[in-house]
Amino acid sequence: MKTPPILLKLLHNSAAKPSPNFYKTASRNGDGGFTLLEVLVIALIIGILSSIAAPSWLAFINRQRVRTVNDRVFQSLRLAQSEAKRTKRDITIIFDTNDPLKVTFYPPLSTGGGTQELNAGGEVKAGQVQLAVIGGDTTPPAAPPAPTLTATQKSLTFKFDGAFDANSPPTLPFQVSVSPVNGGAKHCAIVETIIGGMRTAEGNDPVTGCP
Repeated sequence: MKTPPILLKLLHNSAAKPSPNFYKTASRNGDGGFTLLEVLVIALIIGILSSIAAPSWLAFINRQRVRTVNDRVFQSLRLAQSEAKRTKRDITIIFDTNDPLKVTFYPPLSTGGGTQELNAGGEVKAGQVQLAVIGGDTTPPAAPPAPTLTATQKSLTFKFDGAFDANSPPTLPFQVSVSPVNGGAKHCAIVETIIGGMRTAEGNDPVTGCP
């Protein structure tokens, strides 16, 4: 069967002529990417946004570190008090303000272990957070033989009933404050009543914050 001459002519013309959008498509594909000016503008915008966000992010990280260590301090005080009640014996907790920040229980806890670090399992590195103890005793009970405290250590004793030992030198409130080394708001754990009542606080307000 022969192809009609008209159909052959149409096929020939369609094959010979380029698509009307051929040159536009080729030009558009060849213009992809960014110019050097566009890249510089984007880099400048990213730099400006980073400089604005960095201080806020650093402040947030410092607050998290301080809050984490302060929680460990408060938990340690609670643990010493509950241990005194449970075992019906006096328990002394010793805070060391030198790195690495740690507490020592004397006598050691019956559950095992006499010393605990406050760095949240290594999350808080040395030199990032500092402790300050107000009202701590520098001479823990002598019997049974107690460890000799250094200049960076202070202690607090809970009686067998969990109450604050009023016969020891610390006066109420007993406060352990935690603050960033590079400056910033502080948190604190406070033993403020003779029966061993405790609370945590934030900031420097003498009433609602850290005294």
